[in-house]
Amino acid sequence: MNYIKEFKAAAAQSRKLGLSEIAVGETATVLDQAVLNALEETGHIPFRQRAVQGLNVNFGMFHMLAKKFHIPGGVLTMGNVAMDGEMRFPVTPAHFRKMVENESGEDALGTYHLWTTLPGGFILDHVLPSILAGDGLIEVDEAMPAERYLYGPADELPHGITYHPMVAGLEFLIASGTVDREAMEYLMGEKFPKQYGG
Repeated sequence: MNYIKEFKAAAAQSRKLGLSEIAVGETATVLDQAVLNALEETGHIPFRQRAVQGLNVNFGMFHMLAKKFHIPGGVLTMGNVAMDGEMRFPVTPAHFRKMVENESGEDALGTYHLWTTLPGGFILDHVLPSILAGDGLIEVDEAMPAERYLYGPADELPHGITYHPMVAGLEFLIASGTVDREAMEYLMGEKFPKQYGG
């Protein structure tokens, strides 16, 4: 199954959880290398620490992409990631449903991965290289900004990496009790339905 098809299934799963309609544009948004480098330079969490601060790093980069660099159409996406077919996180769509039902998302951090999906099925992830380098699976030259993140078409990534979205959108983080609604509204400058974190 290709990434866009999996993303559409994740969007359907998000609707089943009572979250808003989420879609990603079919026409690719290709980011300029200067924007990617500038985004990377805004990150304040050292490369090696990113592996254990996935939410802070990838949500922070998503926020900067949308609010500082004004790149439209990105969707914060949650799910699993595989390398050479081996899944890295012990999570299924049922886990996300339970996180919403029990508002246990804060306790479940680290059981799933999150990243930004850009139009056309491009991935932007500032955490996975730190995880894989820490596990000795890839080598990263930390002096090279472009090696500290993963960016490209989801179906053409290096190292046998594949992303498997299961839910999508900021509302999941609110509905699951991971991030307070008022804090999200402050950060993103938009209103979210009162039923989340209300």
